[in-house]
Amino acid sequence: MVDRLTAYVRRGNRNVIGWLTAGAVKMICRIGHAQIEAGVQGHIAEIGVHHGRLFILLALLARPQERSIAIDLFGQQHLNPEQSGHGDLPALMKNCSRYADPSAVIVHEGDSTAITSQHVMDMAGGPIRLFSIDGGHKAGVTFHDLETAENSLAEGGVIILDDCFAEEWPDVSTGFHRFFAKPRRVVPFATGGNKTLLTTPNAAENYKRALVDCGTAVAEREFIGRPIYCIRFERRSFDQRIKGLGAWNSIKDKPGIPLLRQAYRRWRFQSGR
Repeated sequence: MVDRLTAYVRRGNRNVIGWLTAGAVKMICRIGHAQIEAGVQGHIAEIGVHHGRLFILLALLARPQERSIAIDLFGQQHLNPEQSGHGDLPALMKNCSRYADPSAVIVHEGDSTAITSQHVMDMAGGPIRLFSIDGGHKAGVTFHDLETAENSLAEGGVIILDDCFAEEWPDVSTGFHRFFAKPRRVVPFATGGNKTLLTTPNAAENYKRALVDCGTAVAEREFIGRPIYCIRFERRSFDQRIKGLGAWNSIKDKPGIPLLRQAYRRWRFQSGR
């Protein structure tokens, strides 16, 4: 499994449609290894798997006896009005067969707000140690999914919340703050790569130590009254790489190019890329 994991981190994940930064991959691998070293027990789960780009990484971090639960609307896209993703079950299983072990994958097709933490633990056979949330991006859905993850989380488990600080999905932040309007059994400890990481309070410092040199810059800041690591991963965007080409300045203002640039920016915003 280590060889599969290494291959997927280096190359394989880029062949799966989805949104996952290299920085997020690095952070999540650090967390997964830290859990194994600390003896944290539990299973794997993700709400909103799309085609499985992150889900497969989580599944590859699972021990042989651990199950991986994939929760998504899949064919029920009429329940996804904001189009924050488009789960594809055949694509997921094809990708799992190519990169992971599909026999350890349990699929739940349906609305995540219709299930509880007990449903998740029943599917897995126990608590969850790595729980990714990347489903509906409305405040109420985020709030519900966070409660589901919190109440099914193993001691020392980690919740990985997507898009908490993404400008195109502000309602995720609303749901996050609504969730923390009362005391919880989880706290945030790091953010980076478009992921916000939560865990049980006694485990937070151990995970921060695992991430201390993870990015090109790590700063400790305060977030909802807690000290967290804010991790930056320096990598030039596609736009920045294009602008760095000498030929770009010679063509960027030619007829038709400004319209193409505007269309590209619109596409990126609408698709959440």
